[in-house]
Amino acid sequence: MSVSTSTSATYELLVSLLAKCPKTIEILPGDGALWTHSGDSSDEATFAPFLFLDNNLGIPQKVLYQAYIHAVGVFKLVRKSPTRASEEIQGNDNSPAVQILIDSSSILILANPSHQTALNARKLLVKKQLIDPRTELCFIASLLSSQHCAKHAELWYHRRWLLSSAYETHGTQSPTCLPAGAGASHRDLMFASQTNLQQELGLLSRACEVYPRNYFAWTHRLICMRSLLSDHLANPSKNSNFVVILRREIDGIKQWIEHHVSDYSAVHYILTLSRDVLQCKTLVLEETIDEEDMLAHAIALVCEYPGHEALWLYARIATLIFDAREKQQIEQFVESFVRPLASQNSITGAWDDVANQLGSSEYARLYLSKRAKVDSSRE
Repeated sequence: MSVSTSTSATYELLVSLLAKCPKTIEILPGDGALWTHSGDSSDEATFAPFLFLDNNLGIPQKVLYQAYIHAVGVFKLVRKSPTRASEEIQGNDNSPAVQILIDSSSILILANPSHQTALNARKLLVKKQLIDPRTELCFIASLLSSQHCAKHAELWYHRRWLLSSAYETHGTQSPTCLPAGAGASHRDLMFASQTNLQQELGLLSRACEVYPRNYFAWTHRLICMRSLLSDHLANPSKNSNFVVILRREIDGIKQWIEHHVSDYSAVHYILTLSRDVLQCKTLVLEETIDEEDMLAHAIALVCEYPGHEALWLYARIATLIFDAREKQQIEQFVESFVRPLASQNSITGAWDDVANQLGSSEYARLYLSKRAKVDSSRE
């Protein structure tokens, strides 16, 4: 390592910075030598070889790997003393062994977000009330701000476990009231307030920005909304603001798709959520979905950007969901746009547009093929 600090000191510094729950974490190339100056007395030098500005943490990749190797040894050492560690964990005190587990596992998970042993160790400490669940949620939120971490399913599962464990802590379990086929999860998530919910949705939006088409983040978002839907169905009067939340969510995702026309995970999310809501057969919820007019939104986007497969998926599934409600609109779309595009044989325009034109025609033919199969199955 080109910097003068020892691996042990670097490890301790990184542990202390992670404990601050940074707003964002970014893994930077190299070893930090470019911004490390031995004679610099500025705030940046205080955190060398890391960058820590306005609670945003930058970690050199080589330094992280060295800290990871050190953390592996520390983590294994405390786990090789099962009697002592077990006694201290059972004792529900802030013992040295517990703190070592917390510190070393934080670096293990940062460097390897799928490290199940480290995640399970932290779950055990949460269950024993040796880690505050709110603190753990804050720590996981910091990790999920990083592209390196946001793509790992294990971290999203760990976060859902933290959100749902609040029911176990209070000895209650929210009933799942979604109809069969609406994707009811085995347990619902809990948000203490609207602020907590908005923070969760904000976290999800950032995770989808830093790692495009983030299937695991969109799945987490869907489970969050399903939990709110289930809670609304169980207590409609108590949770009357769900309609406002749903409308705001759909509006926001429609705008997201407009700015991320290749994000098929976002398309899958909004259509699955709409289908789940419609399957509840609640008049006020059905009216909310109808007012959002997602079929018209999908058709408009396909007509504007016919070279994007994700948008054709949007239109194809939307026509299935809203077929009984919007037959005339669908038929007009098929006859005025899809069929002419599918039958297009000649290529016009600049060479750069050839691939898009060929792709658009192919997507249109696939749309007609899929629709024909659905129509024949209904006969």
